[in-house]
Amino acid sequence: MNKLKNLMNRFFILSLCIGLVISYSSCALEDKDKNLLVDETYLEKHDGTKWKAIEDDMRIYLRLNDDMDKALELWMSDLEFEKLLTSKECFYYSHEMLNTEEVKVLENSESKLAFTYLENETWTFSMDGERLKLEFKTLDHVREAVYFSKTTDNVAELSICPEEKSKGVFDWKFLK
Repeated sequence: MNKLKNLMNRFFILSLCIGLVISYSSCALEDKDKNLLVDETYLEKHDGTKWKAIEDDMRIYLRLNDDMDKALELWMSDLEFEKLLTSKECFYYSHEMLNTEEVKVLENSESKLAFTYLENETWTFSMDGERLKLEFKTLDHVREAVYFSKTTDNVAELSICPEEKSKGVFDWKFLK
């Protein structure tokens, strides 16, 4: 009987050790997975997300893409009352590339996207709670931050203005 009890104790200790090794191994894998997420860039993390703001009599939609050739897409409409009385609301469309000679990406980390344009404008995207925060600075001017709320609006259904398909590169007049 004593041998059986001794064998059961050894079996219990062996089972406990195996259980601890398995638990440790699964925790170590979870830490590796967390490290992989830390390496995710801002554009990867927010790829395809759409944001909306109403600023200076304009309705603005912004979509972030994990594509340096079309990293930021922008739709702007003019909400001036007189213009809305004479015509249907339409949007000016622009997309911005971050892989040009004029643009230098300063940071594309999990928490922030920052870049300069022509070395005199700095654009910084970050999150402020549930809102997307855009900070714009020039050498002589700091614009108050613009905040965007996440939206599920279908930007593909927005009416594009017929007389002008897009604005100039980085001509986001609501920031100027």
